[in-house]
Amino acid sequence: MIERNINYQKDYMNHSKTIFLSIFFLVFITSCGSTDTEEELAFNLAVESLGGKSMLLNLDEYLIKSERDEYIMGQGPEPGRGMMLLTAPATNVSHKLTEKSIRIDLITTLAAREGGYITREVNTLLIGNEGYLSEDDPMGIVKEKDKVLSPDKAAAAIKTERLLNPHLLINEVLNDPSILVTESDSSNKNDGWRFREDEVFPVTIDRLRQTGLRTLIANKEWEAEASEKEFFPKMINKTVIEPNWLNNWKKETEIEEENYSTFAIRDKLYPITFFVNKESGLIEKISTMEWDVVYGDVEIEVKFDDWDFSQEIPFPMTVRMSQGGAPRWEIRRNYIEINPDFSEDHFSKPSNLEYVHNESFAMRGWEVSQTIRMFTLSGAYRPELKSTKLGEGIYYLSALPIDGIYTLIVEQENGVVIVEPGMNDLKGEEVAKWIYANIPNKPITHIIPTHHHNDHGAGIRPYIAEGAALVTHESAIDFYRAQINRPQSTVVIDSLDRLVERKGEVILGVSPDKPFIIDDSERPVIVYPVLNGHVEDMTIALIGNENMLYAGDLYVSGVARDKRSGTKRGPNVVPYHSAISLNETILEFNIPADILLGSHDVEPVSYQDLIDYITD
Repeated sequence: MIERNINYQKDYMNHSKTIFLSIFFLVFITSCGSTDTEEELAFNLAVESLGGKSMLLNLDEYLIKSERDEYIMGQGPEPGRGMMLLTAPATNVSHKLTEKSIRIDLITTLAAREGGYITREVNTLLIGNEGYLSEDDPMGIVKEKDKVLSPDKAAAAIKTERLLNPHLLINEVLNDPSILVTESDSSNKNDGWRFREDEVFPVTIDRLRQTGLRTLIANKEWEAEASEKEFFPKMINKTVIEPNWLNNWKKETEIEEENYSTFAIRDKLYPITFFVNKESGLIEKISTMEWDVVYGDVEIEVKFDDWDFSQEIPFPMTVRMSQGGAPRWEIRRNYIEINPDFSEDHFSKPSNLEYVHNESFAMRGWEVSQTIRMFTLSGAYRPELKSTKLGEGIYYLSALPIDGIYTLIVEQENGVVIVEPGMNDLKGEEVAKWIYANIPNKPITHIIPTHHHNDHGAGIRPYIAEGAALVTHESAIDFYRAQINRPQSTVVIDSLDRLVERKGEVILGVSPDKPFIIDDSERPVIVYPVLNGHVEDMTIALIGNENMLYAGDLYVSGVARDKRSGTKRGPNVVPYHSAISLNETILEFNIPADILLGSHDVEPVSYQDLIDYITD
């Protein structure tokens, strides 16, 4: 059992153990036969540093208690800039290697609808390739507490835990030596996207649900530029100036690779390269590559620090995962127990649920694991679409299993306009197929993401491949242009990468002070800018002549869910900033919005429902 604070790094026992290992490895290298490759030698040293082959093969169960910080790209206030920090102050991860079982029990805080914060418990169970989830859905989208994870989401969770635990990976090699790559060119050589400082800053560390106001970590350059923009007072509560924040992260996660021996193992998508300290024999870093819906190929790196040697099998007590050089996870462990006394049903799956595996769906989760982990409501594999007819030539398309985003289809005389692509590129391909089957002989002319957040606008590329023009707030033009013109992937080839000849993209900007019109005699689509506390580039889309307004995320006020449940906002509860901003825009532009539609709810509501919510 290990239980100590973060200062264990300087513990005398650790220092003594490192000296012992260094002497051992000098002897080990000298005595090794010349037939072993450099990769095999590096692997053997890593095995010995973790306690030896016998000890690792006998390792079956262990428990890790920690604090987890998760950084989410694609949720900042401005297009292409900023990330969000979510903290789980108490996380227990249980492992049973012989049954390939992992249980993740975490407690996190969440902004409550009534203001302030609530504590939420989330339990994830992974058995083999199966996945189960138990949680209360605060959005009210999925009512059931116990759920089966879709194969993509289960695979993404499994892959993440493997990368965070080198013991699991080494154990896999010991049980199947054929996955060890012994060729000299085993290391990863592809270059993935690397985030710049101006793409990482600002970092949202708190966002008030009711007001939309954020507390941010930023540098003075960002603050000086952003403070002059109109959105700043509506969105920013406080700015914490820490100019060295990203440099400090890089200092903790980057290594001088020439000081390390390397070996690699084959994985489902891309090899995993291990960096072994030549002096201590410890695995201090691993690296692999996967695909990001916005940025394409991106390197995943995991740094292991603060090893504790108080037991026969050492463990790293600090684990940091980077994605493209930017923070993704920071895990601070405070307790480790080997062979704990788990209850008999600790790894038992819910008896009322049945997991159905699909390997191609699971592979998709492997390809985009961190994208899925960031946006747990969004699906990743090719979905089945369900259509809901809202009026003549107007449809909602939802994905099965649910992805949390409802895509609006508007038929015009000379083509089809699409509002809100969502995040899944494969969904975009299926939407195009649905259109050509149900609205034949009409091209997709325009695609309108309401704003840049990944769950709303990351799935644009299939529509660009179809020749659609992108309509967006002018502040997001550069962001989408970079997404469209990123280097061709070597990991996942999407529909835009597959084009033999690419047409130049057409991006049409919506001014911050006037609407943009996609004209049509029957169903014109008018796109309005919205000054709000959520994002700089928010837009909403009116279907003219039908008086239907697609309000995107501004609809998250929960009007439809309140209406269904028969509940009303309490007298001491402030209405959501999103609902207020939506109504201000409706009044400013005199929008004839009889019916409101949203990204996250399939049920339309009336404009009067919105007014009742605001004024009750």
